[in-house]
Amino acid sequence: MALKMPILTEEQRTAWISAMNEEMDKRLRMMRERQAYFSAIAEEYESFEEFTNTQKMWLDIMGIDLYQENPSYLSLRIQLDYQDYETYHIIKGEDGKLTVSDVIWWQDLYCANSVLNISTGENADEEDIPRCY
Repeated sequence: MALKMPILTEEQRTAWISAMNEEMDKRLRMMRERQAYFSAIAEEYESFEEFTNTQKMWLDIMGIDLYQENPSYLSLRIQLDYQDYETYHIIKGEDGKLTVSDVIWWQDLYCANSVLNISTGENADEEDIPRCY
């Protein structure tokens, strides 16, 4: 026997879309605040090694994983709850100082692992990480 899926009315569909848009706006605001905070810290450094040596213990205490899988950037992974996470990337800016990329990895509102440009709110590619800030 086939399972019948309920059909949403136009009003229900509109309300659901509105709720998802509000949640995305709220998440983007918080992502931008986290990025600004991490950027303010990162801008005090000119090398990944210096940043790691100075900040690793503090980040560990705060439950933020610091690691480097790509030579172009350091990654800061925040586990928000059981499944949700955000990973910010520390990159080298044009001025020689470190900064945080606009492109993050995250588990999106539909529980999919995604790459997002938090400046534009649009999907991005991993290759964009070192050049978007």
